Amino acid sequence: MTTAFVFAIIVLSIYFLSKTKNKSTFIESNQKNKKSNQQDEELVNISSKTAKNSVTFSVEINEKELAKRLKDGTIRQNKEKTIEDIAGFYGSEEYSINKEYCVIYCDGYYDNDKWKNGTLALINGKKILFKKRIQRPNDCLVSNNGIVVCCDWLNSDELIGKFMIFNNNGELLFSKKTFANLGVCGISNDGKIALFETYDSETDEGNKLFIIDVESKKIIKRIERPSSFNKVTIDANSKRIGLINNRNYIFEIDFDGNQTNKEEYEMQIMVTGSILDKLGLYSLKSDEAKFQDTEYLTLLENALLDQDASYSYGFDRLYRYIGEYYDANDNIIKTIEYWEKAVEINPKVGIKRKLDALKKKK
Repeated sequence: MTTAFVFAIIVLSIYFLSKTKNKSTFIESNQKNKKSNQQDEELVNISSKTAKNSVTFSVEINEKELAKRLKDGTIRQNKEKTIEDIAGFYGSEEYSINKEYCVIYCDGYYDNDKWKNGTLALINGKKILFKKRIQRPNDCLVSNNGIVVCCDWLNSDELIGKFMIFNNNGELLFSKKTFANLGVCGISNDGKIALFETYDSETDEGNKLFIIDVESKKIIKRIERPSSFNKVTIDANSKRIGLINNRNYIFEIDFDGNQTNKEEYEMQIMVTGSILDKLGLYSLKSDEAKFQDTEYLTLLENALLDQDASYSYGFDRLYRYIGEYYDANDNIIKTIEYWEKAVEINPKVGIKRKLDALKKKK
């Protein structure tokens, strides 16, 4: 017998023996299901022998029947179909919050120098609602009522993209081509409001957030992107958008781009953030606010010892910032000390003239 044949016999033996853990259950089920399991009995014959308090089972395989079924593929399988089985292709999967819908998509690719479009499909339960060929579908999501949003990166070397919205029948509700790369997109749970992000463009479409009313199929707001993020939540009723970054900090804004959770956002960072995160937060504050805050000075001093912060900002800039803090608080000696360190590392750090003037004043 071949290795594959032997393996099949072993698998089948284990399968049928697993159904006979209890003697009485096995005998009872074997009698009740004799007719319904006739096909299995033709392929496998299981017998038992009782000796004292133990039961020994033996399994006989009809090798001829097994070979036949392996050949024609009629060995019974109970494997449940996966989303990939239903869609007919492998890809990334995203479910609606209520788990009723699943959108699956795969990017386009070159095959022997010939471009092949990617695929997008919407699944409801075990049924495929629609399947489409799209150049480069990415960041696709679906709402609780089956509204699908998709960022098509397009097969191009230009900074362009195409954002699309489909209903659960595959009808195109909205489409917008941008002269900027597409980033993250989002859809509210009720499917009423959609959003997409642009970046990496010197045009007026770069680094923006586009907010779309799905029912009217119109862009209702185009605002400056206030913070970097990799996930978004949208509440259509309260008109709030949560921009969530890779550290799970939530920067919440209204539809006009105004931050609505300033205190909560700062608290998130100050409690759980890294030194680098905290420096980024302080960079948004006014000089007056920073220079009156002793925690800012402590943060800068700690940044000198932090690998990520010192690498990102550079020692020259950190020394400059510490000097600026002391200068604002009229400590001339400390100001000169740190500005001299900054200029020694980088003469073009931006405070050479101020340092020279302060030395003369001293």
